[in-house]
This record gives sequence, structure tokens and C-alpha cells, in this order.
Amino acid sequence: MFPIMVDLPNYKVVVAGGGKAALQKIKGLLRFGIHVHVVSPAFIDGIRQLAEQEKVTLYEKEVEYEDYQDAFLVIAATNSSPVNEYISRTAIHLVVNAEKPELGNSILPASVNRGKLVISISTGGASPTLAKQLRKQLEEQFDDSYEEYLNFLYECRMILKDSALQEEAKKKRLQEAVQPVFFESKQQREKFLDKLKREIRPTS
Repeated sequence: MFPIMVDLPNYKVVVAGGGKAALQKIKGLLRFGIHVHVVSPAFIDGIRQLAEQEKVTLYEKEVEYEDYQDAFLVIAATNSSPVNEYISRTAIHLVVNAEKPELGNSILPASVNRGKLVISISTGGASPTLAKQLRKQLEEQFDDSYEEYLNFLYECRMILKDSALQEEAKKKRLQEAVQPVFFESKQQREKFLDKLKREIRPTS
């Protein structure tokens, strides 16, 4: 499997299935701001509740090729192996088979989200249990404080990106920004940002 990050909110994503397996996959997609189209002749309460919150769109019917032919990502999570296999064979772009991952061309890894920081873990289908354990460890190691810190690093990069500083000078400032003191202190981050803005401000 080749690891890649894909920005999906602007693409159609379809989940085929209305049970617990489908709900698990849907919840994982929602964490990334993706609106999900869900196709199934029946839905468990958890999925219907998401529809009431307008987080997903439901199509209460048997899944057909036309339901996912234009989807960038389709997840086969029905309670029928033949249906899941058919979807895996006929999907045009990315397809995840929740029942038999080896039949798809993609997998949804366990992931840790801290704002702009995304850490994904995959065991290649060998042990989803281990992937979950590793995710838990990483969630403890990379707590919510990383979200604010990544926002700081992003702001530094944007300030420097369009500045007139030489590339070596930009590189040096970005290296400074990842020093532990800026992760630990919001006050130091604010001072550093003020320093950057003064440094790139044109002199009269």
C-alpha cells in the first residue's frame, strides 16, 4: 500500500451499507469534514441520527452501480459479501472493502487528528487491533496542545512564504519555530510572530 493524504471534502464519497460496520466507517469520515452519501435498504438508529443532523445523506434502497459510479471514494460495508465484492470490482476510483480489505484498492487507517496534524497507522490488514492500540498511544503522546502549536507553525510559514527574505533566512526562521520553547509557551509564540512581522515589514 502506498501512503497518501487525500483532501476529500470536495469529492463525492459513498458508503454502501446501513449497519454497524457502515456507521464505524462513516464516523471516521466525518472527523475530516466529509459529507457522506449512504446507500442501504435499511439503516440503524445511529446512521439515521447523523442524517437528522444533516451530516450524511441517506438513500433508502438497494445499492446499484449508478449510486457510486461518480464517487471518488466508495466504501463497501453491506452485510452481503457478494454485494461488497461486486462494488469492489466495479468502483472506478478508490474503493474500500470493509469485510475483505484485500479486495479493495484502499484502506482507511486508524488516525490521530490534532488540527492540522494527522497521524495515520496501518498494519496492512494484519491486525486492526494493534492499529487501534497504537492510535491510543499516539493520542496520549500528541494531545490537544499540538493543534494550537501547528496553527502557530502554519502562521509562521505563511508570513515567511511571501516575504522578501532570502531562502536561507526563511529556512533559519522556520527551524527556530520548531524549538521546544514555542510548543511549551503561548507567550513565546506570540513574541516570535511579532518578531517575524517586524522583520519582514518594509522600511520607509
